[in-house]
Formats: sequence, structure tokens, C-alpha cells
Amino acid sequence: MLGTDKERGTAVASGRPGSRHRWLALLLQDRFAFAAALVLVVVALCAVLGPLLVGDLATRQNLRDPGREPFSLEHGWAYVLGSDSLGRPVAARMIAAASTTMSVAVPAVLCSLVVGSLWGMWAGFHGGWRESVSLRVADVILSFPSLLLAVVVLYVFSPSVAALVLVLAVARIPVYLRTARAESAELRSRLFMDAARTFGTGGWASIRRHVAPSVLPTLLTVAALDFCFVMLTESSLSFLGIGIQPPDVSWGLMVAQGRQELRSAWWIAVFPGLAIVVTTVSATVLAAWARLSTDPGQRWRRGLRGGGRRVRAKAGGAVADAPVPDEGLQSPAPDQDRAVAQDSHRDRDVTHDSRDRDVTHDGTATVTPPSESTRSDALAVESLCVDVHTPAGPAAVVRGVSFSVRFGETLALLGESGCGKSMTAHAVAGLLDPAAEVVGGQARLGGENLLTLTGRARRRLAGPGVGIVFQDALSALNPVQTVGAQLAEPFRIHERMSRRAARAEAVRLMERVGIPEARSRAGAYPHQFSGGMRQRLLIAMAVALRPRVLLADEPTTALDVTVQAQIMDLLGELRGEQRMALVLITHDLGLVADHADRVAVMYAGAVVETGPVARVFAKPNHPYTRGLLESVPAEQHKGGRLNSIPGSPPDPRSVPAGCAFRTRCPMAREVCATRPPTLSPTGADRAAACHFGKELADA
Repeated sequence: MLGTDKERGTAVASGRPGSRHRWLALLLQDRFAFAAALVLVVVALCAVLGPLLVGDLATRQNLRDPGREPFSLEHGWAYVLGSDSLGRPVAARMIAAASTTMSVAVPAVLCSLVVGSLWGMWAGFHGGWRESVSLRVADVILSFPSLLLAVVVLYVFSPSVAALVLVLAVARIPVYLRTARAESAELRSRLFMDAARTFGTGGWASIRRHVAPSVLPTLLTVAALDFCFVMLTESSLSFLGIGIQPPDVSWGLMVAQGRQELRSAWWIAVFPGLAIVVTTVSATVLAAWARLSTDPGQRWRRGLRGGGRRVRAKAGGAVADAPVPDEGLQSPAPDQDRAVAQDSHRDRDVTHDSRDRDVTHDGTATVTPPSESTRSDALAVESLCVDVHTPAGPAAVVRGVSFSVRFGETLALLGESGCGKSMTAHAVAGLLDPAAEVVGGQARLGGENLLTLTGRARRRLAGPGVGIVFQDALSALNPVQTVGAQLAEPFRIHERMSRRAARAEAVRLMERVGIPEARSRAGAYPHQFSGGMRQRLLIAMAVALRPRVLLADEPTTALDVTVQAQIMDLLGELRGEQRMALVLITHDLGLVADHADRVAVMYAGAVVETGPVARVFAKPNHPYTRGLLESVPAEQHKGGRLNSIPGSPPDPRSVPAGCAFRTRCPMAREVCATRPPTLSPTGADRAAACHFGKELADA
């Protein structure tokens, strides 16, 4: 078994067969890109093999039978698209023209791409006089339109393929130079570039290792689009009679020769024109695909429609099927795997009792006391499961999360970064990235399952039903709109107010959240406010329509302590006035202790402990919660060693079998590796997902 794993690892490390298969799989997933690639492959084959295939058919005249109509095979395949006024077969001429057209477009694009990219990266990386001189040279070339420059040069010198390639390549160099320069200059100030300099990395080595991989995806996209421009330019020049000259033939020259016979023999110009359109459109479609596939930061999005069996959430919230993990992901031993699978399927098939216990997607369960009715909850999340799809397969980032929050109550979702808190909130609010998918569970708001609503129904609830406060206020506010216009937008959409009335409501909201001189500052832009004021504006926008539930995702991030207290006091006041339920997402234990009523501690995408904040913090019933509390610096520990939880949260694609926390838990035993714990009651209104939760509660 070890030998097999080692061989597999060696094969993966080599990367060559797997890389080819991955690129082909990514291309096959996008039907439009695959069709575009087929078109370009056919064009390339015609360009390479066309002269051998058609021979002299493209130039052979037949004046006895000119102007044959298309779509007839009586005279052979070469005449399937008809013939021109000299009896030459259009199909054969189009195949021969592909070679001429590509011999102009491809070398011109490659030359301008190589020269302009290297020049631009060199200038952007070094900056200073190199950058200034390079930009001035580019400005001089760009001051002459490409087509006009080509017309002048080709008019002075005799038109030829070499002259066309040279003039088009020179004219397009500034496009790549400016693009590469801009991207390189932005990367020049990054910390990882400073780190490379401290290692003694030279200029060209830094460009090759750090700049080029980031800049190349953009440059390839520009090159694909520029291919279309060069093709159209060549066609235009040939149409004007200063491009490709007979006896050579190009698609543009065929259009030019057939334009005078459009009424009597339309096919002479239409089919070459269609070839130009189809080829350029295919190159554009393939450019969009290449942009995502070659960018390291975007490549994983190409696997959204693949990667294992999808799990679909039914209307009733039942889980249909589990995703099949990739072979490369960590898996337990066969016996353990069988035992865990049996437990998981057994738990998954249990019909849950809505009054006592809800079974979740990964075998955990949440307890709802009999005194709590779902109808009294503002928001009830049950067995929520979210997967993120990657080329390596689906990764479960939220695994059976269940919680409820009452009107006028603050529930804190607490945990380390990466435990699934924000993903849970975004799933409830319907703001998941296209790479993420809700694969199970329910999120009920007033009897409606938010996860199964149509787009129109969700938009109707966005504002009156659920509001959300993001952690980065500057990014969440539109930089080119005044804050008054942004605050007035919810009233104009949902209340159908006039512009004047909506602006008055926006001013009232600004005054309510403590913005001084609200009437005069409603015409200001977000960058004209401080960080705390921007956060107040974001809160005002979220509560404008008095939502029943407000999701506050790290609302005090990057704010100083005084402003944090003001923001949390403001949220508390608004919660009391509007009787809304507040879900506070944070990793700040002090914030939870001061402002939350109940807490749900999350780890590895699942809830591991719930209960009232005071009781959970006084006596945690889960080792993870205890570890978080012991990690908080205290006055009595001054000068001593700071406690911490060893290790880090697991990767969502390789969560350990059994208890996800067992690799970091000081209480881990054999049962933790074989059986996943369920969220079981450990006291009044308390529950913990630990095999020894009751033991900790009674200690």
C-alpha cells in the first residue's frame, strides 16, 4: 500500500500526464470554449495542410462555367461553396487563403507579444527612467492609428506578407508594453518582491519567477483578442487593395473581390466573411477561457461543473447523496472507512424529530430544547452543508451546521479563521461565490426556506428579511456613488419612494447611526469618511428596511478599540429598537462575552458547542472551546508562557475521520478516530459535539 501511494505521489509530482488530462478536462467542461478550440484547430489544419490539399485548385480558372452556385457536389468537393466569376472554386480558395491569413496574423501577434511583454515587464519592474522612456516610446507609436500607419507604410513600400507582419507587429507592441508595465509596477511594491530582493534574486530572475506568472494570463488574453484585431486589419488592408496581392489569396482579398457581385453571386464574399467572423469570435471565446485557466488565482473556478457527484438539496432539506472525494484526498484505513461510512449513512437516514434532535449532514446533531419552538425563532438553520468545487474535487467547508436565533437576541458564531463562519452567513444570505454550492439543509425565515427561494423571492427578502454587514466597509460601498444615493437605494427599490423622499430617509438613517452633519455629508463619497464612519454607513444600509435578521460578519475588523465599542453599542441599540435577531460572526472572545446572549462555537465547518455565553465561557464542555478560552492573555499570566492550541485547523478536503479536532485535542482517545461525535445535550440549553462532553460538564 505504501509503495502504491509513493508511486502515485511520484506520478503526481511529475505532473505531465496529469496536467494534460486536467487541461483537457477543463476545456471539455466549457462547451463554448471547446467548440471555439475545434474551430481554431480546423483553421490551423487548413493553414498548414491547405496548400498540399488543394494544390492548384485555388488558382485554376474555368471560364466556360463561372459562377456556379453553392451546395452542390456534382463537380467535386472543391465546388461545394460554389465558384467565382473566373470559375475558381470558393471552398478551395478559402482553404488556401487560411494559410495566407494565418501567416500574417500569427507571426505579427507573436512578435509583438514577445517584444512588448519582455520590454514592459523590464520597465515596470525597474521603474525610474526605464519606465518613463518606455512609456514615451509607446505613446509616440500609439499616436498613429494602427490601420493608418499600415496604410502609409504599405503605400510607400510594396505590399507583401513580410511587410504586413512587420508593420502590424510594430504597431501592436505598445499594447503589450503598457499592459505588462502596469501589472509589473503593481507587483513591484508587493512584500513577496521585497522578500525576493533580500534573498539576492536578480532582476531577470525575479521577473521570470515572480512577475511573469502573474502577468502572463492577462497578456495571453490580450494576445488572443489582438489576433482578432490583426486578422481584421489584414482583411481591411486587402479590401483596400494594399494588403495581400494576387496571385496570393486571403479571406480579406476574397471579400474585396466579391463585393461587386453580391447581388448576382453572394457566396463569393459571404463565405470568406463568415470565416473571418467565426475565427475571430472563436478566438475571443477561447481568450476568456484561457484567462481563467492560466491564472493561478482563477484557474480553480474552471472546475465548477465537475469534481465528483453533486449533492443537491431537496425542498424538504434532506440530503440526497454525498460527494465522492478525489483519490488524492486523505482517507482513513479500510476498516475505519467502512465503520465511519456505516455510521454516517445510518445517521443520515434517521428521520429527525423537530422538537428534540436534528441529524446533520456529517453525522452530528443539534439539540433544540422542547420549550423552544421553531416558530418563535427569527432564523432557524438546520443541517446546512456547503461545498466548494475545485479541480481536485468538492471540499466540504460547512458540514451540517444547525443553530437558531430568536427575535431581539444576539447569537455569536465563534471560531478560528477558516472554520466556516462567513461561509455559513453568505449561504444564508444567498451571497455564495459561484464556486460554492449549498448541498443540503435548510435556513428558515418566517416559515420560508431561504435556500430554495427563486431569485425574485430572495430579492424581495433582501432588506426586509435579512440584512448583512460586511467586514470591509470600503470595499462594500460603491466608490463612485455618494453615500446618500446608496442609502436611498433600498427605499427606492422596496418602498417605491421618490428620489426626494428616499434621500430624506437616507439622511434620517445617517443621523440615527451618528453621522454628524448628515444632510450636508449625504453628498460625500465613501473615501471621504473615516473607517468607523464607513462602518456606521454600512450598518445604516443594512438596517434601512428594519430586517428581521441582521448578519454582522466581523463588523469591527480593523477598527480601534473605542470605535469597536461604539459600533457594537450601535448594533445593540438597533437590535433593541427593531427587535431584530443579530448573528454576530467573530473570532474575538471579548466581543462575544460583552455583547452576545448565546454562542455557537464552530470548528472545521461544524458546530461543536452551543449554549448561553456566560455558562459556556465559565465552564466549556468541549476541548476546543476550552483551548480558545485558555489562549486569551490574562493579567495573571503576565510574564508567563502564552497558552495556545497546537496545530492548525484541517484542510476542508482532508478532514480527519472521526472527530475533526482529535489531532489537536489533549483528550483524544481511540474512539475519537473511529466515530464522529454528535452534538449532544450537556446541560440546560447546552450541547457539545464531544464524546466526553458530559464528562467535562460533570467535572
